[in-house]
Amino acid sequence: MKIYVQTDIEGVAGFCFRENRSNQSYENIRHRYRMYRLLTGEVNAAVKAAFDAGATDVVVNDNHGTGYNIIFEELDPRCRIVHGRNCSGPHWLPFLDSSFDAMILIGMHAMGGTPKAIIPHSKWEVNDGQLYLSEGSMAAAIAGDFGVPTVMMSGDDKVAAEIGEKIIDIEQVVVKQAISPYQACSMIPARACAEIAEGVKRGLARRSSIAPYKIPGPVKLNLLDSISHAPPLIHQGETVTADSINEAFMNFERAMEWTEFDLENLVEGYSFP
Repeated sequence: MKIYVQTDIEGVAGFCFRENRSNQSYENIRHRYRMYRLLTGEVNAAVKAAFDAGATDVVVNDNHGTGYNIIFEELDPRCRIVHGRNCSGPHWLPFLDSSFDAMILIGMHAMGGTPKAIIPHSKWEVNDGQLYLSEGSMAAAIAGDFGVPTVMMSGDDKVAAEIGEKIIDIEQVVVKQAISPYQACSMIPARACAEIAEGVKRGLARRSSIAPYKIPGPVKLNLLDSISHAPPLIHQGETVTADSINEAFMNFERAMEWTEFDLENLVEGYSFP
């Protein structure tokens, strides 16, 4: 059994504030590292549970910001991790294809404009507003194009409500109740990790009964957001039309200044973070 673990950080238990990489104060650096440890713990709980459930291959995608957030030396050594500069390889979800048996979403956040959600951003507009996707449901839809079901997700209650409406049978672990964009009532990390592990096992056990999340083509796609992620949210580029959500997403992203897919050689200005 081959499992793809898609990750973000805003939906992790204990996370409440937007990351500020320009602040080099001791307090801020310690806070960021603390959030990385919380993320690592939840991801590792999911990875171990996947192997306990019978997985033979688990690929983790470190997909927040720099793509270098998970403390990978602390992960179960049986998994593999995709890390480094996001969207410099072949895809937003590198290696994802029809060979995977299931996708798991860890640390998901709500789409932009969601009231009282923790740091909501990225509101994907499908077919001129007939449907809107968060980053989590976008990942699930791309997996659906490959016939891969998304069987489990974790995050705050707001993103859980959105994804739960789209994937009725998905296993959900709500690790925190969002009170405002910067305040939540969270599970303690140890409990969140335990709940995530059980949710992964339940989801994988039911994977054959959870249908892949599919959006029929052709698809029109655009992104609503802002520099600060705060409303008003505006279109971030020209609307694209394609035969599938995967193709539409990649065509849109390739036109954006923040991506440079399929890099083969060093590029001036690419450095950590």
